[in-house]
Amino acid sequence: MYLHNITASSEEQSPHRSALYPQHGLGREVEAHRDPIRKAKELDILRKLYKSQYEDRKDRNPIRTEGTCEWFVAHRLFREWQENKESTTLWVSADPGCGKSVLAKHLIDSVLPSTASRTTCYFFFKDDFEDQRSVVSALCCILHQLFKQNRTLLTEAILEQFEIYMEDITGSFSKLWSTLLSAVKDNNAGEIVCILDAVDECEESGRSQLAEALYALYRHKKNSKDSNLKFLLTSRPYISIRHGFKRPDIPQLAVIHLSGENDIEMAKISQEIDIFIQSKVQLVKKRLKLTNSERDLLLRELMRIPNRTYLWVHLTLDLIQDDPNLDEVGIFGATSHLPRSVEEAYERILSRSRDLKEAKKLLHIVVAASRPLTLKEMNFALALRNNHRSYNNFKLKSEERFQENVRDLCGLFVVVVDSKIYLLHQTAKEFLVQDDQTNAIKRTNLDLEWKHSLRPQESHGILAEICIRHLLFVEFEAESFSPNAKHTFLDYSAKHWTTHLRESRIDVKNSPFSISILRLCDTTSSSCLSWLRIYWSGTNTDFPGDFTPLMTASYFGLTEVMKCLYKLDNAELNLQDDTYGRSALSWAAGNGFHGAVKLLISRWRGFRLLSRVGARVDSVDRDGLTPLSHAILNSHVAAAKLLLKAGARVDTKDGIGGTPLSYAICNGHEQIIKLMFKKKTNINTEEDISTPLLLSAAEKGREDIVKLLLDRGLVDPNTVNTYGQTPLSLAIMNHHITVAKLLIE
Repeated sequence: MYLHNITASSEEQSPHRSALYPQHGLGREVEAHRDPIRKAKELDILRKLYKSQYEDRKDRNPIRTEGTCEWFVAHRLFREWQENKESTTLWVSADPGCGKSVLAKHLIDSVLPSTASRTTCYFFFKDDFEDQRSVVSALCCILHQLFKQNRTLLTEAILEQFEIYMEDITGSFSKLWSTLLSAVKDNNAGEIVCILDAVDECEESGRSQLAEALYALYRHKKNSKDSNLKFLLTSRPYISIRHGFKRPDIPQLAVIHLSGENDIEMAKISQEIDIFIQSKVQLVKKRLKLTNSERDLLLRELMRIPNRTYLWVHLTLDLIQDDPNLDEVGIFGATSHLPRSVEEAYERILSRSRDLKEAKKLLHIVVAASRPLTLKEMNFALALRNNHRSYNNFKLKSEERFQENVRDLCGLFVVVVDSKIYLLHQTAKEFLVQDDQTNAIKRTNLDLEWKHSLRPQESHGILAEICIRHLLFVEFEAESFSPNAKHTFLDYSAKHWTTHLRESRIDVKNSPFSISILRLCDTTSSSCLSWLRIYWSGTNTDFPGDFTPLMTASYFGLTEVMKCLYKLDNAELNLQDDTYGRSALSWAAGNGFHGAVKLLISRWRGFRLLSRVGARVDSVDRDGLTPLSHAILNSHVAAAKLLLKAGARVDTKDGIGGTPLSYAICNGHEQIIKLMFKKKTNINTEEDISTPLLLSAAEKGREDIVKLLLDRGLVDPNTVNTYGQTPLSLAIMNHHITVAKLLIE
């Protein structure tokens, strides 16, 4: 494998739709029609893998200007990577605003499109939203494209894997990566190209997993010859990323920087930026009906600025062409004080807003939103006022008119793609939002009033308030309430209001919304049950009966709400729901909210007493699982540590004989195991624990435990009990078909 690094330049601006990529093999499609059952399985897998709208994320980027990106495509290192018949990786690095994403789109659509012998897959990372920064989502989308374009790669073995592990596969990096490697080694695979844009915006743990996986793939020369799997990665030129992908024990993984530092490279890049400027100035000429001399003057003034980037040119021209009466005098005036940087351009764009207060509120919502909001949803969120109690007295602007309103408020700072609102560029978010470091450092550049003007807590607080007001609409108070398409913003409010409340760190007790918040957590009210049922429908599990307000607050980690629930006695503190038999502590521990766990197991000092003693740390649910078991099974180490310090037992057996200790060992949680050693617990070997646990789990249909033990390789699936029964025979005898399939595989 050769790991190169090329610093690229290309433009980034308004989005453009691209053509669909070609499909592979008409004969193969016909073959799939011969077996409708198999086709149904294939379609189900494709649906499950479609975790993100990857096409839209690519098409947010514009088509490159004619004459740009050519220096890169003609470069020797790119040519070597492209023509290599073995698996290899190319790393393209560039500073913000230099057009990495536009280059990636150009490669996908025009340079490396899918053909009969090549399948090109892609994913564009974005730090804005969870599904866009997840490497697991990226692999799901890669496999979706691969199998969609070449159905023959969905072999019987892969179909069976998905049938057995479906939910686990689509949430597991290792299983998805194994599936990809199995597919690329197929004789029908051909060349597979994976283009991953902006890997610096991928979550750090996921990026590390990807680096380790590529390292393992290319470590042995034989691996790279078995398949033709090529990766092209783009990112900012961070040292940590370079070190992650370059390993000293593999000298052929060379990292070669091509940053345009030599005169030849810089000249090529400069020429392409000049082409971009000429193209955009020509468009301004047509739009504003400039004369040739006015056009030439504007062109000369822009060309004299050194260190130009595509993003800077795009923003600067947008500022200039806002003047409809632009003439030679106006051009001299506008270009005499051009923005010196992208940040200064951002400042000028936002300072021109017709309503600074409303613009700031819109931007607060955009940066805090858990997913991109549609124009209709944003229209609703901005229009919601204190006196609104129903949809009946709510009038919204038309979508077309509201989109114009967004442009008037924020200019080019935000873009609308497929009726969804996004920030123009990752640098726009970095410009606006304070992080921990900028929050601690006093602002020194007073000329940039918008820079770091948004505090994440405040942004979440604004969205929390909007969602809370909305969820108290009278429509949702009806016992027979059923959501429909007319209930704008309801799906978002129901699924995300608790996240925004938690992240806002609002002092609920002293908040003007305290009564409203407590009402939304009161499971005896229709307002609470309406949103909670919508949320729970997304978990694909049964809705819990007799869910108490404390369980609700604990489930979502709303510690400030929990502090307000001071009237509960010990009995109510330890109540369990009717469906799962879980207590508030069990739900908090299982979801990893260690703050909630700490409150529940303490005496709640510092505010009104909830009870004289904390919650029972060893309460068991319907399956015999304790809060500690749930914390360990879901890998929530901080919550598990709190429970252990509170005296939670490590040897409480559940319905299949498993204990918190056995699950810690099976999961490989070394930190937890060390804490258990400190408690002087008698710890058996993995084999002593795992074998009887597998037999019991198979007999009682505990699919999750069987998968855990098999995945960790801790057990022999053909082991027998004292009666000569295997896990498979026990599963079949008790009609646990899914468990039996796991064991057969």
